[in-house]
Amino acid sequence: MTETITTNVTNIWLYIAITEFVVIIVLFILLLMEKFKHSKEAKVKQKLKDGDIDIGGTFRIISKLDDAAKLHDKLKKKCHPDKFVGDKDKAEIANKLSQAINENKNNYYKLVELQQQAIKELNISIN
Repeated sequence: MTETITTNVTNIWLYIAITEFVVIIVLFILLLMEKFKHSKEAKVKQKLKDGDIDIGGTFRIISKLDDAAKLHDKLKKKCHPDKFVGDKDKAEIANKLSQAINENKNNYYKLVELQQQAIKELNISIN
């Protein structure tokens, strides 16, 4: 009977030791993850200080979208096919340009190209 009690006590202490070991490993992993997270944040902060990250790029993109919307509205009005009812050739060109303008309404650089094409082919001025 004493042997059984000793075995049971030993088993209990073994389970406690294994549980403690698992807890220590989990805590160690969590600590490493936290350090890794902070090191990434520190690297980003340092890049911001050094100027390696260009936050202004986001503002330039937003600005170009605004410029594209304004240019799209101008081109849509100036190149509408109904403005060239008397001239079938220009009306056809205006129709193709209007379609291209609507397809590229958020692409500022393509709209600038289409503006130059409209000025050249339709003989219009866009201010």
